[in-house]
Amino acid sequence: MSQMKNPDINLEWLNGKLPIINGIIYPNGNIDWLNVNVIDGKRSIENGSQLHINDLIADDELGFADVYIRGKVEDDKRDVTIYCGEGSFGGDGFVVVESRKDKKAVWIAFFEESNPFEKVEVVGEFIYVYNNLKEKWRFCINKPTEIIIELA
Repeated sequence: MSQMKNPDINLEWLNGKLPIINGIIYPNGNIDWLNVNVIDGKRSIENGSQLHINDLIADDELGFADVYIRGKVEDDKRDVTIYCGEGSFGGDGFVVVESRKDKKAVWIAFFEESNPFEKVEVVGEFIYVYNNLKEKWRFCINKPTEIIIELA
């Protein structure tokens, strides 16, 4: 695992790496941990704990995955670029909302078992990403922990 202290999440993102978490991470290091549940073959998201990236560092549980962008969309209304893609472990996926003004992440979603996100679109207040399991994940742009997973 990582021996680093206080990693710069934006610098890691620019270098093609993201922290391996199940949830949403913000540039200040705060994390909303989310649990992915499977009931009768249908996946859903349940809010978990809130922690800080330094908690993972202290417990030597912080790792980073190389990430590969598979989709990108510009949101002119909010002046952000939204990326989606996959991590280097094959079953993981991510979404990054990046400010176009300063090229810094507004928030990052990373899930170890989402499967790669291959396509992204913005409709109103929502980001939709599609994975290779034929699932559509809906994120509320302003409240990224509000996630709904359904079949595409």
